[in-house]
Amino acid sequence: MKNPKVQEASLQGNDYELTETHVDIYNGYTAFMKWGTISVIAILILMAIFLL
Repeated sequence: MKNPKVQEASLQGNDYELTETHVDIYNGYTAFMKWGTISVIAILILMAIFLL
């Protein structure tokens, strides 16, 4: 017999209310990666111009 005080976790995902949050996090991450990559490329170009 199971203990009625113990709650088992559901294996089905019920985080549908967090979908908008997940999308916002994903959009922020991709924007950060885009601008991070652009800034590294710009730094490398500037280093090639001024240091070579």
